[in-house]
Formats: sequence, structure tokens, C-alpha cells
Amino acid sequence: MNATVSVQDLWRQILALPAADRHWLASKLYDYEEEEEHLTPYTMEEINAWIDESLVDVKAGRVLTEEEANKEMEEYLAAL
Repeated sequence: MNATVSVQDLWRQILALPAADRHWLASKLYDYEEEEEHLTPYTMEEINAWIDESLVDVKAGRVLTEEEANKEMEEYLAAL
């Protein structure tokens, strides 16, 4: 089932929240906006440099097998 909520309905729901919840929501929205402002797109030069570095690593044998990469990710995620 799909539900559509208009902006006006959403606003009414926000206004119905207790003040503490509205303040929490406002804080989260401000944090999100600040994070988004700090995001900048990568340039093609940066992307191409990463690709070139990766190709050098592959030619030098500095690669992981799928199993090794999965193990590293599992260990990393377990430590979070």
C-alpha cells in the first residue's frame, strides 16, 4: 500500500508533536543541512587519479581476494 502525505499534512503532524520532539526534529534538520552543505562533488581529475592509483596497485599485486575483502569488512563492521 502506498500512502501520499501532502506537505500541509506533514506540517500539521509536526505541529502536533510535543515541543521537545519538535526541537529534536529541528536539530536533526539543521545538522542534516550543515552536513549537506559540506558535501562537494568530486572532479573528474580526482576520479581519474583514483583510477590511476588503483591500476598501479593492481599491477603491483596490491589487491585482496573477494574472501579477504569480505573478512576485512566483517571485522570492521563488528568493531562498530
